Amino acid sequence: MNNLLRDTLAERAAGAEPPPLDLDAIVAAGNRQISRRRAIGVLGGAVAAAAAVIGTATVVRPRESQPQPAKPAPFAERRVTYALGSTIHYGDEILSVAPLRITAFVQTDAGFVFLDEGNDIHVADRSGTRKLGAAASWELTADFRGNLVGWIDPLKIPNESVVYDVLAGRELVRTAVGNKLPPTVDLAYSPRIIAIDGGTAYLDTAHGPYRWDIQANRGDFLTGVGMNAVRAVAAGQIVFQQPLEQRPPAVNLTIAKSVTEKPSVRFVGQQAHLSPTAEYVVTQPDDARPDVQPPWTHLHLTATKSGNRIALPDQTYSKFYFGQWIDDETCTIAAEYPKTGVLDLLVVNARTGATKVAVSQLTTLNFSTTPPRVANLALPTGRQIIDLFA
Repeated sequence: MNNLLRDTLAERAAGAEPPPLDLDAIVAAGNRQISRRRAIGVLGGAVAAAAAVIGTATVVRPRESQPQPAKPAPFAERRVTYALGSTIHYGDEILSVAPLRITAFVQTDAGFVFLDEGNDIHVADRSGTRKLGAAASWELTADFRGNLVGWIDPLKIPNESVVYDVLAGRELVRTAVGNKLPPTVDLAYSPRIIAIDGGTAYLDTAHGPYRWDIQANRGDFLTGVGMNAVRAVAAGQIVFQQPLEQRPPAVNLTIAKSVTEKPSVRFVGQQAHLSPTAEYVVTQPDDARPDVQPPWTHLHLTATKSGNRIALPDQTYSKFYFGQWIDDETCTIAAEYPKTGVLDLLVVNARTGATKVAVSQLTTLNFSTTPPRVANLALPTGRQIIDLFA
C-alpha cells in the first residue's frame, strides 16, 4: 500500500460513524453450540473492530442459567453440644443468651430452642435471642433433622400440644385433643410431645398417645395405649412399654413399628433416646440422675435389633447422662467421675464401642437447692437434668 492510499483510507475512517452493534445478538450467537467455534471466530473480529472504534464497548456475559444451590441451614450440622449457664457450646462455637440461664434445650437446623429458669421458651441463633412463649413447658422435643420443635402449653385449660416451625416462625399445630379432663382428675404424668419424626408428631395426651400428621393437622389415636406407654419414636420405629400395662415405675421396654406387636427384644429404663435410624437406643431413669439402685437406673446403650448392650467405661466413671445423637451411630454422653462430680463429655460409637473424650473436665456437676433440683449443665435432649434425691 503506497502512502497516498494509506492516507486516504485513514482520513475516511476518521470521519466515519461506528457501525451499529447488537451485543445481545453477538452474545446469543456466541452461545450457540452448533456453530460455536465459527461464531467465536467471526464475532471476535467484529467485537475487536468495534472496540478499536468505540473504545469503551464491553461484551455483556449471559446470566447464570443454572439454579443456585440453596443456602445450607445454619445449624444443620450436629456437633458436640452442651450448655452451661447462659452459654451454648456448639462445637468450638459459643452462643451467649445472657442474662438468661438455660435449663433445657434442643437443636433444630434453624437454631437452638431453650427454656430459661422462668420456664419461658426462647430461640437462640447467631443473630441473637427471641422469645417464643411464656411459662409454656417443662420439656421440649425436636426431630434429629429439620426446623420443628414441640412442647405442651399448660397455661391453656385443657393443655394444648404445640408444634412450631423455627425457620418459618409460626405454629403448625396447636391442639387440645386428648387433654380434656374433669377438674377433679389428677394425672400421674403430664402431657408431652413424645417425638417429631419427619412429618409426624407423637402427642402423649391425658387420654393416651396420638399419631399426628403435621401438614394435614389431624391425628389418629393409638387405641389401647395408655399415657406414658410410648417413650420414643424415630424412623417409624416406636419404643414402648411391653407389656403395655405395668405398675409404676414401668421400665420394661421394646421396639416395633406398631404398639400391637410383641417383639422379643427387651430394654430397661424410663427415658429412651433412639438413634436417627432407630438402630440403637439409650435408656436412662426419668430423673436422669443414675445412682446405685436397681439396674434400670443406670444408663444403657443397646442395639435395637439384637438387644446387645454396648459397654460404657464404668471402671473410670460412676454415672452417665445422655447428650445427643451426632449421626446414625455416634452419640455423646456426659460421664461423671466418682466422688468429685467432675464431668467429661464423651463421644461413643455405638457400632464399634469406641469411646473418646471430646471435652475434658467440662464442669463439676451440682444442683439447685430447691425443687426441682436442676443441674448446672444442660444437654440437648429437651429435658432438664434433675436429682430427685439430692
